[in-house]
Amino acid sequence: MNTDAPSDTVDPDTRTRTYTWPEPPADGGHNTASAGLPALQAMIAGERPLSPAAYTLGLRATSAEEGLIVMTATPAEWALNNGGTVHGGIVSGWVDSALGYATASVVEEGVGFNTLDLTVRYIRALRPDRTPATIRAEVEHAGRTTSVVQVKVIDSEGRTCASASGVMVLFRP
Repeated sequence: MNTDAPSDTVDPDTRTRTYTWPEPPADGGHNTASAGLPALQAMIAGERPLSPAAYTLGLRATSAEEGLIVMTATPAEWALNNGGTVHGGIVSGWVDSALGYATASVVEEGVGFNTLDLTVRYIRALRPDRTPATIRAEVEHAGRTTSVVQVKVIDSEGRTCASASGVMVLFRP
């Protein structure tokens, strides 16, 4: 058994959540260990963990190719707002994570990146009975210093719940 594997336990009776995550790679805080398509494919294969933040938000990477990442999320009750739908901040967190992972697919290992700009447009509420949600992020432009990414959050019925665009700043060695 891999003791470094993340775990997430939700007890709906007591409304408690307990989770663990592995230590993130020591890369000076610039995501360089997660850069490159091979790193993403290792995450999808379960050989490397997603970031602690992505894991905490319930994200799972399902496919990656150059310029594209597809992730899923099935939010539990802890992720709901008072209206019983998924909190917009959770959706925004999914989008922000997807921006980074899409950018990772177009840069080589050793390149760092952080969010420079993020705009999320909420189109319709995401109801928990219409999940898992699919988060699809596609790189529109990857240059020397920035990456521009478009993201859609789609419910299990195929309806767009949010669309977003973001810019990642790149830290090249």
